[in-house]
Amino acid sequence: MNDQTPDSQPEFQPHQPAVDNTASYGKRFGAFVIDTVLMMVALVFFLQYLGLDPSQSNDMEAAQAEMIQKLQNLPDSSKRLLAFSPIITFFLLHGFLLHQFGQTIGKRILGIAIVTMDNQKPLFLMLILQRYVSQWLMGMVPVIGLLLRLADIVFIFRADKRCIHDHLAKTKVIDLRIPVAVTGKPNSIIV
Repeated sequence: MNDQTPDSQPEFQPHQPAVDNTASYGKRFGAFVIDTVLMMVALVFFLQYLGLDPSQSNDMEAAQAEMIQKLQNLPDSSKRLLAFSPIITFFLLHGFLLHQFGQTIGKRILGIAIVTMDNQKPLFLMLILQRYVSQWLMGMVPVIGLLLRLADIVFIFRADKRCIHDHLAKTKVIDLRIPVAVTGKPNSIIV
């Protein structure tokens, strides 16, 4: 039976261990795979829209020459559209969810989200500029871009499970199925 009277307060425990709600490697990798597959499928449709569907030829050199010819024949406006197609596709797929919930489609499916270090939903513009643009710029650096992206990803294996882009954006990825304290601020993630 309960020994507390209606007027008594529950015992305060100042040194309760914090619950680690950091998303697992498996969930983060799964979300990455889902997002990558969706991006690839969307980009294939985008290329077909521009008339750049792959050649049916079995000869690789002929197919390559045909694709180069198609690219050269594109109007300048289509070439610009093609140059920005990965960014356009990213925002079409993930923009709304990132703005509303701090999630991409893959993160939404797997129940994980990007939050600030105090479990708040990050501001959309800061999230995009600090977390995603930093990744895109790292990948564009000639010669060492791939190594920078690899270093970014390898950082996840440190104790805090945060990539370099997480550190730059002052964010972390949490598992929404693990309850955490909600601060009651306007951008709070509710779990």
